[in-house]
Amino acid sequence: MAKLPFEVTPLSGAIGAELAGIDLSKPMDADTFAAFNETWHKYKVLFFRDQALTPEQHIALGEQFGKLDISKIIPTLEGYEAIRVQDMSRSGKVPGDINWHHDNSFVEVPQRCSFLYALQVPKAGGDTAWINMIEVFNSLSRPIQSLLEGLMAVHDVIEIMGGQILKDYGPEAWQAARDRNPAVEHPVVRIHPDTGEKCLYINPLMTTRIKDVHEDESKDILEFLFQKMVLPEFMVRWHWSNGAVAFWDNIATIHRGIYADMPDLSKEPRIMHRVAITEPVAKAA
Repeated sequence: MAKLPFEVTPLSGAIGAELAGIDLSKPMDADTFAAFNETWHKYKVLFFRDQALTPEQHIALGEQFGKLDISKIIPTLEGYEAIRVQDMSRSGKVPGDINWHHDNSFVEVPQRCSFLYALQVPKAGGDTAWINMIEVFNSLSRPIQSLLEGLMAVHDVIEIMGGQILKDYGPEAWQAARDRNPAVEHPVVRIHPDTGEKCLYINPLMTTRIKDVHEDESKDILEFLFQKMVLPEFMVRWHWSNGAVAFWDNIATIHRGIYADMPDLSKEPRIMHRVAITEPVAKAA
């Protein structure tokens, strides 16, 4: 195998690697891009330190991997609609995505991957963790795998978060949000479009039930899988620093921010920019 154009340091046995010797602000040549993709598909989430990205460079980086997803919910950087601004110091409270999730699984065409760039982060706290959902699926017994293959799951952001909208803004705002965000269905087990691997595609934040099974059966199946997936052997945890970047596969992984140990946000802000790339409509296993 040819020598890689960057250094790779695996961060756990199941998921995640840190890459050194690569400048993400510069376009990749064909050989570097191929090696980058191969490494990404192997480790599912890649991490980088000491990067410096202008908004234009951040957007260009994302465009190397596909069509950019424009947010209709998360605030964006003025003049750059493709860059989401994740500023906890501005909101002053823990965000609603604290639970494990695939980004945008509540829409028909979710995101394929994302580049998250840390501009200003606390010295301690505010980490992010990822789980390899391919490894979770592979850890299941064959009879359980067979049960899950072919099932569909309902993902519904309003069923999960609509109560807070109703409380804060009233029934008209709830109905408007409901109209904008109908529930969607995705296969419980997806075939990864790039690698052909089977991925468990459910998450505690957005998956509300499994279709065509009794309610108690759906609850028991999801509870079992949600408990299984958070075992530490499937996980990697990343401590941010200013200029750090994470690039993850949003089909094969779920993630969550670890905010319980956050310091006073007014003293140590956590400000990040994210560029997300869309992906093809899901296919069942």
